[in-house]
Amino acid sequence: MLDATVTRVLAKLFPWPVGVPFSRIPPTVRRHLSILVAVTAVSLVAVACASDTANTENNEISMPINRIAYIDSEGQLVTSDPDGSGRNPLTTGAVARAGGILAQPQRRDAMYSWPVWSPDGSRIAVSLLRGDSPSDAQISLQSLESSTGVGGAAFVNETPLTIAEGTPHYVQWSPDGQKLGITAATPEGLTLFVVDAMPSAQSDPPNVPLAVQRGAPLYFDWSPDSASLAVHSNEDVLLVRPDYDAQQFSVQPLARSRSFRTPAWSPDGSRLAWSAPGGDGEALWVGWPDQPAAAALRLAEVEGACAFLWSADGEAIAVADRQVAGSPAYRRLRLLAADGSAERVVQEDDWVLGFFWEPQGDRLAWVALSPEERTMEWRLVSGLASDSAGDPEDSALGGFRFSPSGETFLMLAFFDQYARSHSPWAPDGSALVVAGTQQYLSERRNGSSGGGSRVYVVETGEGGELRDIANGSMAVWSTR
Repeated sequence: MLDATVTRVLAKLFPWPVGVPFSRIPPTVRRHLSILVAVTAVSLVAVACASDTANTENNEISMPINRIAYIDSEGQLVTSDPDGSGRNPLTTGAVARAGGILAQPQRRDAMYSWPVWSPDGSRIAVSLLRGDSPSDAQISLQSLESSTGVGGAAFVNETPLTIAEGTPHYVQWSPDGQKLGITAATPEGLTLFVVDAMPSAQSDPPNVPLAVQRGAPLYFDWSPDSASLAVHSNEDVLLVRPDYDAQQFSVQPLARSRSFRTPAWSPDGSRLAWSAPGGDGEALWVGWPDQPAAAALRLAEVEGACAFLWSADGEAIAVADRQVAGSPAYRRLRLLAADGSAERVVQEDDWVLGFFWEPQGDRLAWVALSPEERTMEWRLVSGLASDSAGDPEDSALGGFRFSPSGETFLMLAFFDQYARSHSPWAPDGSALVVAGTQQYLSERRNGSSGGGSRVYVVETGEGGELRDIANGSMAVWSTR
């Protein structure tokens, strides 16, 4: 995925006395036993169904909602409420086992990284690295229950290779929560795999992944119906449709370009955006992959490398372009109507590092970079049709300025890919989460960054209260 290193799973019923063959049991007893077993089996099925229904309902009620997952200073996975309360350590330093990660610890050299919430919030996929040294390390992707930490490996690397320093994988859940798209490093090169999201049983071999694309750089986006993936591999923009029963896939070429990273599906799945040459220069295009005969719409001209994301309602696309050579920053940020009818310049001739659309609204949170002060800050802008005079575009949200952790910097630098998996937004749009160190420009205060990287939550409403909730290097909000 990355083109540069930026910084890192019946009880036996009615047993007959041992040694007595079934044929020697009296016929009358055998008949009654058969009836008893049949009735019991039906009853068990009914109870199991009722239990499953009850469990489903209970899980729906008790499912972690509005939670933050983060990696603490010990490299372990923790979840908490947005104010830092309700802290729930899901891992220790022990390798996962069927009884749960907190049960039956084996080794103390397990380090976790890059947690990714499932669409319904019931599970978290997280990379695991364990071993005494990098050369003999074992790398896997664990799929864990988000409330208990119970789970196991969904994917195991062939060799101890990472896609970037401190980054074993890039992971994106399919929208239906059934599959995981995983970019991993292999001896053959950077490879995109699709694998079942549920881990295999402890006694079974790991799930068999389907390798759907190799190449570098490599970026992808699941279609909203989970049936296909839009992939940008090297120069090729492709539509890949896996056939899991046959362990095959079909590939539909769409375009060729090096001017962007991640293709972007519209929220309804009918359209796909990419950048490619056309007209008088490079441009942002919107096409209809399921309608090959339909001509793509040339939405707007772009200058140099660009990155873009759809709004939640599919009415607008935010696009950053004029990327600074040798830097992940861009110099222009615009909002474009998805039908090409309107355009709004949010920022020009300034440093824009990344941006993320509000999950259910029309606000865009973007990161302004100050190279001189070596700080970053969140800013907010409302949608395409709003009055720009009413947006606090030129002030830091909550007065909060920060230096990101290494993982957070990577997330921001490749935001157009990580927006699909690591949104900083609270599900209701009330706040943003980020890991790093707080920076004070006007005065020195106690506790600014002495404890290392911290997890901060800043509210997006009027007043923008800031909360320091935990120590941690990577934080991501649940999807609901």
